[in-house]
Amino acid sequence: MRTSRYWIAAATTAAMLALAGSVTLAAPVKSQVLLKSPVYGNIPKVTLRGVKSGVAPWVAAGNATLTRTHLSVSGTWLLIPPGIMASGAPVPKTLVGTTAGVKSVVAVVTDAEGARVVTKPTPLSKAGTFTFNVPVHLKGPVNDPIVLIGPPGKAPHSILAWFAATDFLKQYGTATPQMVRAWSAGAKKTHKGSGGYGSKSGGSTSKGGGSTSSGSGW
Repeated sequence: MRTSRYWIAAATTAAMLALAGSVTLAAPVKSQVLLKSPVYGNIPKVTLRGVKSGVAPWVAAGNATLTRTHLSVSGTWLLIPPGIMASGAPVPKTLVGTTAGVKSVVAVVTDAEGARVVTKPTPLSKAGTFTFNVPVHLKGPVNDPIVLIGPPGKAPHSILAWFAATDFLKQYGTATPQMVRAWSAGAKKTHKGSGGYGSKSGGSTSKGGGSTSSGSGW
């Protein structure tokens, strides 16, 4: 009898362990990773989420991770390379390889609705090194997040221009078969119902608009 009870208990324990091993617990919402991306330099004359880019090209190396409760961005070599300014003129040799005297930067967390978080300024070294490791409080949907890096604006909680950003081109510029099929089906319905393709506005506009300040910035 004792032997039977022993084997029943052992079998029950083994079954429970196997079941526990097969169950994957979902990550808590607060630790959900909303964005994990490298950080890249800007492109002059490109407005992103309502924020203008710097008038000079910038390069950067780094990574950003965003959850609902935390933003971590570390980067280096946020510097001006040889290239062309927004004006069309070559970058002055005196600016190449420098931060153009910019001593601090802010990070702006944006989504499709606009700016959600603007951090306090953090130092930018002469070598272009910067770090953000700050708590955030993001509630509700966070659609298509992009993190912008740039000098603080004159107004509180604002950014003058973006010098670097997370990889919005790869995230939103890659077509997939599913996308194309969905668009094709939608276009056919639109054509059948209204006699034409396209939107009423005749163009594409960004709904989001980050906090900005007047001024050109480098």
